Amino acid sequence: MTYDRSRLESDLCALEGAPVFVAYNANVDAIVRVDTELESALDRPTKPGERAPPSPLTSKRDLAAAITHAMATGRGDEVAMADEFAAALESGLEPDSQQMGGQTGIITNLVSALGAAPIAYTYLLSDRQLSMFDRPDAVRYPAVENGQVALIPLREAAAADRTKINWVFEFGVDDELFGVRATEATRFIAASRPAEFDLTTGALDAHVDQVGEVVEGALLAGYHNLTPAHVDDGYAERLRHARDVLRRLRSGGDPKVHVECAVTHDDALREAIYELILPEANVIGADASELAFLHDDAGIEAVDDEPTDNTPFRADEILTHYRMLSALREDLDVECIRLHAMEYHLTVMDSYLPPEAVLRGMKFAAVNAATKAARGGITAPGDLETGLTYDPSTDGREAIEHLAKHVDETADDGTLCTPTLVACPNRVVEDPAGTVGIGDIVSASSFTLELAVADDHRKQEQ
Repeated sequence: MTYDRSRLESDLCALEGAPVFVAYNANVDAIVRVDTELESALDRPTKPGERAPPSPLTSKRDLAAAITHAMATGRGDEVAMADEFAAALESGLEPDSQQMGGQTGIITNLVSALGAAPIAYTYLLSDRQLSMFDRPDAVRYPAVENGQVALIPLREAAAADRTKINWVFEFGVDDELFGVRATEATRFIAASRPAEFDLTTGALDAHVDQVGEVVEGALLAGYHNLTPAHVDDGYAERLRHARDVLRRLRSGGDPKVHVECAVTHDDALREAIYELILPEANVIGADASELAFLHDDAGIEAVDDEPTDNTPFRADEILTHYRMLSALREDLDVECIRLHAMEYHLTVMDSYLPPEAVLRGMKFAAVNAATKAARGGITAPGDLETGLTYDPSTDGREAIEHLAKHVDETADDGTLCTPTLVACPNRVVEDPAGTVGIGDIVSASSFTLELAVADDHRKQEQ
């Protein structure tokens, strides 16, 4: 079925008032365009573009090395900053603009803009952070008093003195820094890691099941924000606590839980997240780079020519992505795992939701992704009219047809929908206004809609 204005209006109606829990990470993104002015503010690195950045970043030279490496590879990246350097950058560099950042912040803004009813938790909810929520009156915050969770207006949540700030350095194709030209339009994120973040939520941890009773789903992210400073002896103890909280959330009303991946170069942290958090999810979302990390971390037999966002597109790369997702889903024993790639969205699942609901969510997500890329943000349902003006990717359709032949199925209008495999082309914007958060937009819009329409599709099957 063609996705048109009528379908969009129907999907938005389905989302109206849909309750969803979102946690843990929100911050302010300080956006800086890569140009000659930025170059003058940094120190030239040794062999620009050639060396992977150190972690954490401790100097302007480290930062320049990280940005040029991302430009040379054509792959978005994120590396943590040491606290001292984060403070120095905040006092010495002026951003071109500021916006909501962090997966929880981006997702909360989206689902509230689309008419859903988010319950959001994040630490360091300062007045500056609060100002970044587009519709704070539509967001509720889980406060606990005498063992009972009260969903209060976001504005009434206790305010923090400190704000978490991430620096986002955006560049387009052929933009240059220290002689290195960007091969793709993407960004590098220099992320702060405040000591206040430790994946505990105070009294809410013991009573989060009460939140689970009133939501249909939860979008959880931010586990990658942990650093050695947050733990005494490795990550396992803190992540076991987070795992127990996740289980308690699901015990309330058994909401579906979506865990959104993010890049971290801390091998020990990625390993702990893989072992302790990801198996507890119903759904895992990742982009091509994150999928490659997951695949390597799992120790699964290597796949030849693993495609990432910086490799030239080939229609048959979807077969590799399909094999990687299938192997990871089986290894983690989760219901669903999906990829949001540049040209297509791909889901591998088992006993999750009706595949028609999943496909509907993915088509909706493609419109959201194009809107975010074209406009730089989504602040109202009417904004999605922009996304409809971009056609589904021809390369994406070709790739999905290639996959359909591989699994002896037929691609219908460029999409694939089976009980265990769903795929649809993305809507690609060639010159995006911004790239940060598009993956979060895809995951949040697809997940919330598929939950909202799943019962209708089940009834149609009966």
